[in-house]
Amino acid sequence: MKKVVEFLKSTAGMVLIVTILVGIAVHLFTGNFFTAYNISTLTRAASFIIIVAFGQTIVLLTGGIDLSVAAVGSVASMCAAKLMVEQGVNPWLSILVSCLIGIALGMINGLFIAYLRLTPFIVTLATAEIYKGVVYIVTKGSPIVGMPASAQFVANGVLGGFLPTIVIIMAIICLILTMMLKYTKLGRHIYALGGNRNCAKIVGIKTERVEVIVYAMSGLLAAIAGTMMACKLASFQATIGENWVNPTIAASVLGGTSMTGGIGGVIGTVIGGLLQQTVSTSITLLRVSSYWETVVTGGVVLIAVTVDAIKENPVMRDKVTRVFKKK
Repeated sequence: MKKVVEFLKSTAGMVLIVTILVGIAVHLFTGNFFTAYNISTLTRAASFIIIVAFGQTIVLLTGGIDLSVAAVGSVASMCAAKLMVEQGVNPWLSILVSCLIGIALGMINGLFIAYLRLTPFIVTLATAEIYKGVVYIVTKGSPIVGMPASAQFVANGVLGGFLPTIVIIMAIICLILTMMLKYTKLGRHIYALGGNRNCAKIVGIKTERVEVIVYAMSGLLAAIAGTMMACKLASFQATIGENWVNPTIAASVLGGTSMTGGIGGVIGTVIGGLLQQTVSTSITLLRVSSYWETVVTGGVVLIAVTVDAIKENPVMRDKVTRVFKKK
């Protein structure tokens, strides 16, 4: 019981409560929120963002940031689509190749950041533009259609009549990453690196290697999400993942991951991703203009970053506390 109370007091716990309350409010207005079809659709849509956000979370835990996740997912999914459609390669082998490409692209980020000590923001912003350019050079902006039915099932399949396969994939990844962060040496090193880089070096942690691994993992997860999105659409589109960066950062921070590193986890990221998709779905059910979704998404990102700043800055936290006490 004590752990439940502590969780509900945490950032992730409060976000979970808000998510449930939003769902209840929308259901009272429309009667359509808590239906099997809507929950299935909502969780399916959220899973793609959450998978990418897992990689973003691990990067943020080290004190970095990855702005190239969308572009990496696009390159990887393009390669998978080309292999399946144009070369007739087995879908599973094509997906494996796309994952390896994601790892390689992520490692490039990690090598520049870890060994040349370049700023993660600048490096990943630059590589995002390069990777995006490669996609348009290769495809000239044209879609690649005709994905095999077996590939489509991976992303569009439903088990038991209501459980999407992509949600299962997301849950498995979440479990693996949770165990990795909690029980392995790599997980401890990731938290140590984000907590205090200098101290991590002093105790013998090879911080450069950890950073390269972390960005490679982010690339892998972006590749998985990008390829699954192409399978879902039954075609590759050059615009796949173009709006993933802000939501993945927001999902991580809303889930309790600090942008300065060392604090957070992937379970909170799931909750943060679900809140965002709940808001998006609610806008649709309430028949509000879809243009408001971008406004709300930006607002969620701003709120998430502000909350994170307040948590990390004692002076700002004290000021906010005094304001509420006066009221």
